[in-house]
Amino acid sequence: MSLPISQVVDVTLQQSPQGAQKRDFSVAAIFTSEMCNKYNDPNSRYTVVSDANQVATMFGTNSDVYRAASALFSAKPKPKSAIIAKYWSQEVDNSATRPRINGSALAVSYVQFKNITDGYFSFYLNGEIVIVDGLDFSSASNLKNVAEIIYNRITSRDLIFEYDEVGNRFVMLSSFKGPYFSFGYVFDSGAHGTYIGDLTNLIAGKATPVEGQEATTHKKESISEALSALQNQYQNWYGAYFANTITDDELIEAHDWVASQGVENAKILAYTETRPANIEYNDNNPLKTLSKRNSGRLMVQYNNTGNTHAAAELLGIALTTVWNGINTAKTVKFKQQTSVTSDDKITVNEATKCRRLGINYYTDYAGVDMLAEGVMLGGTFIDETTGLDAFINAVQVQAFNTLQGQPTKIPQTDRGQEILISSIKVIGEQFIKNGFLGLGKWTLGDLGGLSYGDQINGYYFYSDSFETQDIADREARKMMPINCALKLAGAGHSVDIIVQFNR
Repeated sequence: MSLPISQVVDVTLQQSPQGAQKRDFSVAAIFTSEMCNKYNDPNSRYTVVSDANQVATMFGTNSDVYRAASALFSAKPKPKSAIIAKYWSQEVDNSATRPRINGSALAVSYVQFKNITDGYFSFYLNGEIVIVDGLDFSSASNLKNVAEIIYNRITSRDLIFEYDEVGNRFVMLSSFKGPYFSFGYVFDSGAHGTYIGDLTNLIAGKATPVEGQEATTHKKESISEALSALQNQYQNWYGAYFANTITDDELIEAHDWVASQGVENAKILAYTETRPANIEYNDNNPLKTLSKRNSGRLMVQYNNTGNTHAAAELLGIALTTVWNGINTAKTVKFKQQTSVTSDDKITVNEATKCRRLGINYYTDYAGVDMLAEGVMLGGTFIDETTGLDAFINAVQVQAFNTLQGQPTKIPQTDRGQEILISSIKVIGEQFIKNGFLGLGKWTLGDLGGLSYGDQINGYYFYSDSFETQDIADREARKMMPINCALKLAGAGHSVDIIVQFNR
């Protein structure tokens, strides 16, 4: 028997540690005081959606939250997902709900049922098998007829079977409200006839059983309590928008909560202003109050054409920047909105008032519809706020992953500091490639080897030598502080052209 070669060469596999993930700066949270079945659970604060149709299924097409979601998902490019979150602006008495089983969207029409005259399916109800048979669909002319035929066979069991036109799905539910019935999935029990369970999408893997709930009362909460409640349950969201009308005091409270979140949990807020009085520069205007604070965290769009959720699409445009792409950084000015009617009657006087406060508006210039001016309330450019938030998060995560990802350690030496700085230079190069940072003149104070008037290519990182570190920081195993100088590439918003001629 041969000896193992590990006696000569011993190989050890070191596990690569899993790194932290960057935040998703494309996710907006739409807060609503409207009810849906998802919110019957008092512990459920949010639901994730990927398009406005999902919101319509839950809240209906006449809801404010559906209209806000439609505006948000109208942005180009379209946001990949959004959060629909609770905000109980008033105490809500929630009636008891029926237990049910919801099918997924159908891929069939009534034609597939029409030739079946001996259909059947089975399901569990409170743990007992129920067989529904003798289903004759020859008279059906639409899916609603199909549901009615099934309903007529199960109504004696105090059950309801219906077709949900908005969700294009079948739903089976109890006639009684409360947690007294429990539905199981539809399955084939081998009864006589033609099994139709697969056509209904009420089978395992395609249906969702929902328990009935007793009547509950949701207590009124403040706007900051609603924001904090979502943040405590789910942190990976960035923009906030309120679908229902909020008061001026609530707007200020929401702004103050957003502005207080700090660097790691940075948020932004969008608001649609429809009152002409609130573009005036007077002390009674809450937007003037917030404009003077100039937090760079609130974007406002003025609209007097009936598009009450114009700022939701503005938020969608701002949040859909791809920060790890090439030449993907963008300004919000000049962009088109598909859910908003251009206000071609806005006057120069009104536009000037909006610009003074930092309020955006959607109008046309020489017949071209476009957003102006792409700013936060107070005048900070929207893309600067979102870009700096994305850069800071990327640098923070990169530095953390460098420190914790080493199989041994990063030494407290100048060499260790070089390793750390080299790792975050990757982020600097990434933000040069996406167009957020660029070449330009440094016009602030001296920093390390960087002096006023020097050319800087996007970024400059500097830290002192460990020779200057005090004993307390050394004992605490702190690396040297890293100073970061950024040169933003900016964005051209206007130009003066001087024409000369001679004869």
